[in-house]
Amino acid sequence: MIRPFKALVFFEDQLRQIHQVLLEKHRGAQSKSPEAKKDEETAGSGEKEARNPVSEVLKDEFTSSETALEQLQVLINFLDVDVKAKMDYVRSEQCHRVSFADVWYLFRPGDEVVDQVGKQAYRVIGVTSSPHKVMSPYRNWETSSKDEPTVMLQCVHIDFDGKYLGPVLQTFRIARFDGEKAITSLRVFPIRLAGTRAGDLTSIVDVRQKLIARGKMFIDVLAKKHMHYSGLTLETRDEVDGQVVIDFEKAFESEDKSKQPAELGDNNGGDGGEEELEKVWRPKIRSLISIEVPDNPASDCTAACCARERVHKDLYAEQKRNEHYRNSLIPEELSQQPSAAIYPRVKNSRASDDALSDDDFVIMSYRVFGFSLRSRKWGMPQPCPEIVKFRETAFDQLVLEEGHKKMLLSLVAQHYRDKESPTAANEQVDIVRGKGKGLIILLHGAPGVGKTTTAEGVAELFEKPLFQITCGDLGTTAESVEHALETNFALAHRWGCILLLDEADVFLAKRTPQDFKRNGLVSVFLRVLEYYAGILFLTTNRIGDFDEAFGSRIHISLHYPQLTLPATREIFLLNMRLIQQRFTEKKRNITVDRDAILAMVEKYWKTHKKMRWNGRQIRNACQTALALAEFEAGGGSHEKIIDPTAEVRLSVTHLETVSKAYLEFMQYLRKLYKVDQDRLAQRRGVRA
Repeated sequence: MIRPFKALVFFEDQLRQIHQVLLEKHRGAQSKSPEAKKDEETAGSGEKEARNPVSEVLKDEFTSSETALEQLQVLINFLDVDVKAKMDYVRSEQCHRVSFADVWYLFRPGDEVVDQVGKQAYRVIGVTSSPHKVMSPYRNWETSSKDEPTVMLQCVHIDFDGKYLGPVLQTFRIARFDGEKAITSLRVFPIRLAGTRAGDLTSIVDVRQKLIARGKMFIDVLAKKHMHYSGLTLETRDEVDGQVVIDFEKAFESEDKSKQPAELGDNNGGDGGEEELEKVWRPKIRSLISIEVPDNPASDCTAACCARERVHKDLYAEQKRNEHYRNSLIPEELSQQPSAAIYPRVKNSRASDDALSDDDFVIMSYRVFGFSLRSRKWGMPQPCPEIVKFRETAFDQLVLEEGHKKMLLSLVAQHYRDKESPTAANEQVDIVRGKGKGLIILLHGAPGVGKTTTAEGVAELFEKPLFQITCGDLGTTAESVEHALETNFALAHRWGCILLLDEADVFLAKRTPQDFKRNGLVSVFLRVLEYYAGILFLTTNRIGDFDEAFGSRIHISLHYPQLTLPATREIFLLNMRLIQQRFTEKKRNITVDRDAILAMVEKYWKTHKKMRWNGRQIRNACQTALALAEFEAGGGSHEKIIDPTAEVRLSVTHLETVSKAYLEFMQYLRKLYKVDQDRLAQRRGVRA
């Protein structure tokens, strides 16, 4: 038997038990008279001995002899001095480097490990190693490395496939290496060293608590959930800062459709580790109760040391150890629910969540799958997103025509009341079943007067996701538009979204006998629109191009005129308040010359009747003026900011500088078209 002495490690407890029994037996025998020994043997001959491995071994005269005790004592001493001491050190927090011969000591079934980048935690359920083999000194020049000794770790983590929450098996192979190697450079390493890898001294308790908290959050977001995420996606590294909807099932369906059949197959259980996890979306969840951990496939040693079986093959010991651990995870009572780490469960009740332990939370998946409502892409946000905190202020701060807010609120509130009614599913609002259940709202007017913000404010007020799509997302052919509309409408309905089709001019334009392609697009949109059962906002600044058929499909049309002087003043005040609020949150000081700015705004509005600002331009002007003010406060140099915390003064001169640049641009456009923008839109028949 050679290092790492697998059989001795596995049978250590039994060896010590036998040693203790023999020790007590021979100590007692030395203190008793021959007559007492004979009486004990006679009395014990009629009793049935309990059958166990220790008693079976001690039945034999030789194995229970004093010579056996002496030999066993030598073995116990060897275990204590050469094996156990080494194993205890390798598994301690003081050990940071390890040789390949001692890697087997480093891992045992039940250990918690983390991957190289510290994203995913696993539980080891099986450790197998190659049998002893003398390697050729020329192996570095050989093309095949299949006979190279390895330690193979069968690990498991808990994931969700859209229906089942359960174990996913992952294999990690640690190839033979010379000398010693940092433990944290292995494919996976014990969780106790997770803090030291990053250079800090985070304790194992802190690491586990973070993983437990992340695991609980993972369980919390498994259901379709509207959340906010700010950060990068895992797979494409896209930056996302907005609302997302977590939906595993639809994400996997979308990914499966985008892949070729050859790409879909055995998507888990390989040797890819964390990189493979990010490549494959749908996890392969299966029961581990009856699974067999495969043997390490390396061939036997053919050198002189093993040619005549002079080396004891102790691979059976690690197989038994793996089997014993898996059996220990199975509940003794059939009424008890097995751990999610070995047996899948349907994720549909709170009871299944309550059965999860902290050990289960530690090895929960680090990935969640969500749909970015802004970029309209599926992705893997990491870390987990946050619950959306609705402010309920955007709609209140909207500057709209009198009566618009009340009309919108009453229509949307009534729509949701009808949907929540117990008889809503069977109600028929049209003579044709299935038609007319939606709420279609058209917002039209000049650019930058609050049409899109209205839809965003309504969604925030009613705490619903806003699913915003554009004509570019839908395609250019009737077939692609129909498919895209049905897909997006289905997602919006599934998640309870308010749908916004911004700049809907292309699909709402008048049909002409000459343009068959556009006619097809408009016809498809009309038909799909009629059967949509949710809330849909349409925005446009080209109302004059609309096809007359849309008039009867739209429940309400709201006109957004150019901003009046009171509305302009109110929007400027709102932007100045938001600027001051941001500075307060950053604990910085800012002074705003509010009265002087409002006086300048009123003078500009009265003087330049054809070049007035809209809401979006007011916001941009305020941000540009603020940038000028901060630049001056910071020292007025682009190379070095003298004092980044200096008090900022937003004065009327900053806004006048911005106003001058805007006027020059508008005068240039007027010279180009010989008319202002509103008159140009009127001439083209797109806006009154």
